[in-house]
Amino acid sequence: MAHVVLSSLLAGLFTPVGAWFILSRRRVSPATLSFTLALASGVMVTVVATELVPTGLRLAGGPTLLAAGVAGALLLALLRGAAAEWQGSGAGEPSRLRFVGWFIAIAIALHDIPEGMAIGAGDAVGRSLGIVIAFAIALHNIPEGMSIAAPLALAGEPRRRILLATAAIGLVTPLGTLLSLAIGHLGPEWSAMVLGLASGAMVYVVGRDTLPESLAASRPIALAGTAAGAALMLALAAVHGL
Repeated sequence: MAHVVLSSLLAGLFTPVGAWFILSRRRVSPATLSFTLALASGVMVTVVATELVPTGLRLAGGPTLLAAGVAGALLLALLRGAAAEWQGSGAGEPSRLRFVGWFIAIAIALHDIPEGMAIGAGDAVGRSLGIVIAFAIALHNIPEGMSIAAPLALAGEPRRRILLATAAIGLVTPLGTLLSLAIGHLGPEWSAMVLGLASGAMVYVVGRDTLPESLAASRPIALAGTAAGAALMLALAAVHGL
């Protein structure tokens, strides 16, 4: 049990590694913001399409997965509305970017739960499979950390706060692994609901925040970044399938 939790913890901590990559730069340019947001969009949509949805369908079927997905999207929409009301109007560019950054963080934290569960499930099949899944998750956590840090840095958030936030998000992955070990006996419907919630949250954030922001900054860079994110995850999936 200890080895799988450690693998999951190390995978999760690659999220602040991605954030550090952005924060170590003297200046975050609009082009960097566009590419990192697009990269995260490509990663998240591909994860949903190739991993979360197919796995959820195998576990519990379409109705359960769809209901959970809608619930995940509505949850993010409600949180966004509540935060917007608390924030108030006339926020300006820095506040808008701060808004985007924190909502990316929420979506990534939600989808780190099923990722951690996937590591636990893979380890249950075989230790090597669990390690491969953890490695794949670690790699794609890097652009996710970048996508959180870039808008927050442009909004003027303190670097220490961004690093602490991404480190905390990284801890969600081993929590997902522990959850997998704890509720594995409750049946596949529970796992499918978690996958659906994460899928809905991720699709909402991509459609509402990351992709529109990326396209607004630079359409060519946005398209290239989205394609790069999708290609990265498809390559990792191919390696995982070997």
